[in-house]
Amino acid sequence: MIKIRRVRIRSFVATGALLAGLTGSALAAAPSATAAADYPCGRGVTLYNNVTNPTSYKYMPWATVANTGNCWMDRGMSNSGVTALQKNLNSCYGYRLATDGIFGPATESALISVQKRVGVAADGDYGPNTANAMVWANYSLETGQRINCN
Repeated sequence: MIKIRRVRIRSFVATGALLAGLTGSALAAAPSATAAADYPCGRGVTLYNNVTNPTSYKYMPWATVANTGNCWMDRGMSNSGVTALQKNLNSCYGYRLATDGIFGPATESALISVQKRVGVAADGDYGPNTANAMVWANYSLETGQRINCN
């Protein structure tokens, strides 16, 4: 009896999905960590904070198209935004990733661990929720050395 019920439920769900597709509707899904950002991170940028610490900077992923830090990255991407993420995972979280700008399995695995640590969805995708929950390294303008992570 249970097997028949499961088959009927799967058939019902499949039929609903087919009808939704045919009528142009979409099935709702839970948003991922990247859902809040419209643009991919395409580069790493140096951000200066002249107010709270005028002698330091942060190097963070940035959306090239929209000129914002509200961007996303996931496995398979390759650019300086990924390098910025890798550098920060190494500097503030103690990883030893190659800072090669390639979002591969090692970067994804490190990111999942950090996401778990900071309390966001551990899906391996970098987005605004992850960026805001992570600490970021502050580097000295004078020497380029890391000062702290906050």
